[in-house]
Amino acid sequence: MLASAATAAFTGSSYMNATSTDCEEAPKGLPTFKGWRHRSDGSIVGRIYNSSSYVDGDVVWTSPITQGTVKENCEVSTESGSRYYLSSLASEEPPTEDTKAPEPPKPPAATLKNINTMKVTPDNLAAVLKGITGAVSEIESSLGLASSGSSKSSSSSASSKSNQSIDVVLGAQWGDEGKGKLVDMLSQEYDVCARVAGGSNAGHTIVVDGVKYKFHLLPSGILNPDAIGIVGNGVVIHLPSFLKEIEGLAKEGVAHEGRVFISDRAHLVFDFHQTVDGSLEDRLGRNKIGTTKKGIGPAYASKISRNGVRVGDLADWEYFEQRFRALAEHHMRSYEGLKIDIEAELAYYKKIAPKILAMTCDTIELTNKKYNEGQRILVEGANAAMLDIDFGTYPYVTSSNPSVGSVLTGLGVSPKKLGGIYGTVKAYCTRVGEGPFPTELNVLVGEGSHLATVGHEFGTTTGRPRRCGWLDMPQLKYSITINGYTSINLTKLDVLSGLKEIPLGVAYKAKDGTILETMPASLKQLEGVDVQYETMPGWDEDISKCRTFDELPLNCKRYVQRIEELAGVPIRWIGVGPNRLDVIDRGEAFEN
Repeated sequence: MLASAATAAFTGSSYMNATSTDCEEAPKGLPTFKGWRHRSDGSIVGRIYNSSSYVDGDVVWTSPITQGTVKENCEVSTESGSRYYLSSLASEEPPTEDTKAPEPPKPPAATLKNINTMKVTPDNLAAVLKGITGAVSEIESSLGLASSGSSKSSSSSASSKSNQSIDVVLGAQWGDEGKGKLVDMLSQEYDVCARVAGGSNAGHTIVVDGVKYKFHLLPSGILNPDAIGIVGNGVVIHLPSFLKEIEGLAKEGVAHEGRVFISDRAHLVFDFHQTVDGSLEDRLGRNKIGTTKKGIGPAYASKISRNGVRVGDLADWEYFEQRFRALAEHHMRSYEGLKIDIEAELAYYKKIAPKILAMTCDTIELTNKKYNEGQRILVEGANAAMLDIDFGTYPYVTSSNPSVGSVLTGLGVSPKKLGGIYGTVKAYCTRVGEGPFPTELNVLVGEGSHLATVGHEFGTTTGRPRRCGWLDMPQLKYSITINGYTSINLTKLDVLSGLKEIPLGVAYKAKDGTILETMPASLKQLEGVDVQYETMPGWDEDISKCRTFDELPLNCKRYVQRIEELAGVPIRWIGVGPNRLDVIDRGEAFEN
């Protein structure tokens, strides 16, 4: 399988020839590339074998080669310090007559001397086509010709496609990765920012000119005065918290009139949902899930049980009252000791109904209309992949789908309209609440204390201290498989400054000694894995003022490049400090 659908163009790096190491056969234990090709940026792409990080036959891109001549039966090293053996190109099984592709016209010989080709099979056809495209561009460039994709009509079409898209920012770990900061930065170029799942259990903090803005229900992209915010049908909304959040932003000078739209299909979280949530959690005792007690689970339970109440129901007061009374009475029958002042609750909702209805509309129609008008739409994910009700560490998860599928079901758009899918990843791992955490450290001592203290690891919504651990690559690759990230937003890299060594979790070993190929569904098995680490050298320099990748310390760059190698996805954004502008953006060209 392909390690990634996006090829990483490692710009700003140089290829340096050194003395080659000729080998008749691959050194034992060294990952081997077969059917490989040398790319113009100095990296290698090919099928990898004998690697603990990949399944044999995966197509993998490396960072640029710095040592060893790139040729058959040679050993090379990359910028990140990884070593590989380049096998004979003839070692790949030749294609059958049915799968052979017609040979393209040969360009001038001078342009071919440094181009290696990969033999075509059905499995690697996509990679080969990408290689052909890159080779053609290099040939055209060497001949002084315009790129075949640079005609006026092609440029216009590409620009139109780029502008008309729904891009998505998701949490790739256990939450609190710093999604809001990227959304805030990106939202300056978007017309619509949307939330599609979860509720007030989500928490995003953005620092602007020393002022902290905390978001729970609203898309944090609302800080862009030219953008509108949409709360989609997949979100469950506690209206008292929603109004409080809006009022708090208004005090900070953030206007919302005519800019915030709530789906009439979004379900409501009531105070008694929150009471039930807290009661259920307390009953679990030592087996508690770690819920935020915001009523999210019980509200989704009402939705699935088909006795929930939706925002749009407020437009017909008689119908709303009927639905609310039935739901409240159902909960009082179901939970002994639960008391609900139904009349007081109804009086409150009747009072706020005009204000809420002024912001309520069919957001499915609104979103698709904006898309058809060519407006750019940005979706801000809540929570994260490992808290997904289907894909996470169940039952220690949230009650919604924080994965890419929720964009379709929680906003009402076609998958054909999705563009970039950006996975937000901390340079280490954190988790709030209960559940397995393979790379966890003791936050009271040593490196764990460093991560928790320097990283200010306390939950935005709960204020609870977060559990901390090293970056977990098996978990990240599982998240990539589910969501298909086109690029990664790596955050809080600055927190690692000052550590002498940085272990990087690269594989899970089961109790029987086998290496697991994916995240196990069994929590007992996950809790029992022995994490295999690669230890990377640390750095002491302050990186908060760095604004280009080349300005980062060498060991810091190698850490980032090693993550890219293992993930197979380009890291476009790198967070180097807590402020709004403390980000390195390697550019859209790098991402593509």
